[in-house]
Amino acid sequence: MMPAMNQAKFLLVDDHEANLVALGAVLSHDGVEMLRARSGREALELLLRHDIALAIIDVQMPIMDGFELAELMRGSRRTQHVPIIFLTAGPQDNLHRFRGYQAGAVDFLYKPIEPNVLRSKAAIFLDLYRQREELARQRDKFLTLAEEKAALLRERDEANRRLRESESRFRSLADSAPVIIWMIGQDGCEFVNQACLEFFGAPRAERIDVSGWAECIHPDDRAQAAEAYRFAVEARTRVETFFRCRRRDGTYRWLHSIGMPTLSATGELQGYIGASHDVTDSKDAEDRLQRWSIDLERAVDTKTAELQQSQDQLRALATELTLTEQRERKRLATELHDYLAQLLVVMRMKLRQTLLLVSEDRIGLLLQEADQVLTQSLDYTRSLVAELTPPNLKEFGLLDALSWLANQMHRHGLTVTVQEDTGEPGLPEDQAVLLFQSVRELLFNVVKHAGANEARITIALTDDDRLEILVEDDGCGFVPSPPPDRGTASSQFGLFSIRERMAAMGGRLNIESAVGSGTRAILTTPYRAVRDEPSSTAPGPVPAQDGPAPAQNSPFDSRVGNQPGSSVIGILLVDDHQMVREGLRSLLENYDDVAVIGEAADGSEAIQSVDSLHPAVVIMDINMPKTNGIDATSEIKSRHPHIAVIGLSVQNSEEAQDAMLKAGAARLLSKEAAVDELYEAIRQALADENPRCGTSLT
Repeated sequence: MMPAMNQAKFLLVDDHEANLVALGAVLSHDGVEMLRARSGREALELLLRHDIALAIIDVQMPIMDGFELAELMRGSRRTQHVPIIFLTAGPQDNLHRFRGYQAGAVDFLYKPIEPNVLRSKAAIFLDLYRQREELARQRDKFLTLAEEKAALLRERDEANRRLRESESRFRSLADSAPVIIWMIGQDGCEFVNQACLEFFGAPRAERIDVSGWAECIHPDDRAQAAEAYRFAVEARTRVETFFRCRRRDGTYRWLHSIGMPTLSATGELQGYIGASHDVTDSKDAEDRLQRWSIDLERAVDTKTAELQQSQDQLRALATELTLTEQRERKRLATELHDYLAQLLVVMRMKLRQTLLLVSEDRIGLLLQEADQVLTQSLDYTRSLVAELTPPNLKEFGLLDALSWLANQMHRHGLTVTVQEDTGEPGLPEDQAVLLFQSVRELLFNVVKHAGANEARITIALTDDDRLEILVEDDGCGFVPSPPPDRGTASSQFGLFSIRERMAAMGGRLNIESAVGSGTRAILTTPYRAVRDEPSSTAPGPVPAQDGPAPAQNSPFDSRVGNQPGSSVIGILLVDDHQMVREGLRSLLENYDDVAVIGEAADGSEAIQSVDSLHPAVVIMDINMPKTNGIDATSEIKSRHPHIAVIGLSVQNSEEAQDAMLKAGAARLLSKEAAVDELYEAIRQALADENPRCGTSLT
C-alpha cells in the first residue's frame, strides 16, 4: 500500500497583509496549504521547515526585496528547485523582467493580477509538484522492493544451510537427550530418538508403530490421551497429556507428553513433533508435597490466627499502656494541683498576712525569703503539673492543648505553628489523649533528629469524616523505610509505637520524607465527635425570685450582700478545698466593708447558693468536680447578670483567662496573687457592674 500523498504548500510573500489575503483567496484550492510571510526573513524560516510547491513573491519589500530572497533560495540545495513567480506593481520594463528571470523566476507578473491567469499558472506548478512527488514515491518503492527481494534471497539460502545443519544437530541432540523425542507424519512414525528405543525395547525406529504405542498406554488413561490427541489434530494446536505407559520391563511409568503441530506452507497439518518425559518420580514427589502443603497451610493458618490474636492483644495493650500512663500522669498532676499546690497557696496566703503583722526587720526579711521559696515551689509545682498532663486537654479540647504544646516547644528551640480548617474537633478523651501524645512524640523527634527550627501542625477534617493531623518540618529529612541496620532503635520504636497507637483507633500513620527535603507525618483517624449532653449534676433552671432567700440553717449573715442600701459587700467563696476557703476568708476578714456570707465546694453548690444568698461577688475556683468554675460562672451570669464573678486558679493560663471572661467573669487571678490583688479586684468588679446591684462602695 502506497503512502498518502503529502499536502502541497504554496508560499505567499508580500509585505502587505491585504495582498496576502487576496492571494490566498485567489489560489485557494483543496489539498493546498497557504503559507504566508510578510518579509524575506519570515519566508526563509518557512522554507527551512516546509517543502514548497510554488513560491509567489512580491518584488518590492523593505530590508530584503524579492530578487534577494530568490537568490538566497537558489543558493540552498533544499530550495533551489522551488519554482518562483514574481509579482510587482512597478513599471513594465525589460530590466526588471530580466533580473527576475536571472534570479531564478519561472514567471513575472504585473499587478493588478488577473486571477484566472494566476490560478492556471499555479495549477500547472501544482501538477508538476505532485507528479514529482509521485515519481519520488515510485522510485523509493522500487528501491525498497529490490532491497527486500535481495535480502529474501540471501535469507533463503542462509535458511537452507542452517536447516541442513539444524537437522544434523537435532538428530545428534535428540539421541543424546534423556527424554523421549518423536516425530509423527502422515505416513506414521518418522523419527524417534535413542531414549524412546530404550524405553520400549525396540532395536530400531521402524519397529515402533503409532498404534502399537497406543496399546502400551494404561487402559484407564488411554481414552483421555486419545481424546486429547484427536482434539489437537482437529484444532491444529498443541497437545499436552499425562498418562501411564508400559515400559519394556512391564512396569507402568507416568509420562508427560507435549507435541507441537507441523504445518505446510499452505497451512495443512503434516504431523506432530514432541517429547515425552518420565515424571513418575516427580509425580510421587508432587503428591507428597501436596499432602505436606495441605498440612503446612493448616499449621500456618493456625499460627497466623494465633499471631493475629497476639497482635491485637499487643496493640490493645500498647494503647492501654499509653492511656494508663496518661491516667497516672493525670492522677499525679491532680494530686500535685489539688493538694500540694493548694497547700503552697494557702501557706503563701498565711505568710503574706504574717508579713503585714511583723515589724522587726530581721524576722520580716526571713519571712520574705520564705515567701520567695514558696513562690519558687509553687512555680515548680505548676511546671510539674503541666509536664505530667496538658492543663487544656480536658477543659478546652485537643486544639487548645496542641496550641499549649506549641508554646511549650519554644523551650526546646523549636517554633511551632498550629493551623486548623475544621473548627474545634470535639473528641472522646481517650482519642484526644492518644492523638496529643502522638503529636508530642513527633515534635520531640523533630527536635532530636531533624535539625529544624520550625514545624507546623495542621488539623483538618476530610470528606470521608476522618480527622487528619499533619506534623511537618523543614529539617534534614530521612529515608522513611530504612534497612534494619540504619537508624536508632529508639526512633524506630517511637514511630512503631505511634503506628500501633493509631491502628488501635482504626487510623494510620504515614511518613513522607526525603533526605534534604524535610518530613511530613500524617496522623489519620476516624472522627468520633462528642455530642454535648446535659450534665446530670448540673442544676436545672430556677424561676426568678422576688427577694433574697437565705439558705436554711446558714451560719452566715443574710443581711449583707446584694441588699439595697447595704454598705457591706457580700462574698460567696467557691473552692473544692476547705483550707483554701479558710485562707481566703481569713484574708477578707481584714477588710471592714467585706463579709463572707457563704461557701460552696463545687459549681453546682455555687449556683444553688447564689440563688439563695444573692451575694454581690462570687470568688470562683476554675477546677472543681461535678460542675467546673467556667460552666458555673456562665450559669450564674445568665441568671443573675448583676452579680460579679472573680475567678481563681493555680494555673492561670491564657486559655483559662479567655474561657472565664467569655463565661462572664470580671477577672481571673492566680491564687498566689489573691493576697495582694483580691480586694482591689472585688472593688473594681463591683465598680464595673451595673449600678442597680445596690451595693455601696463608700
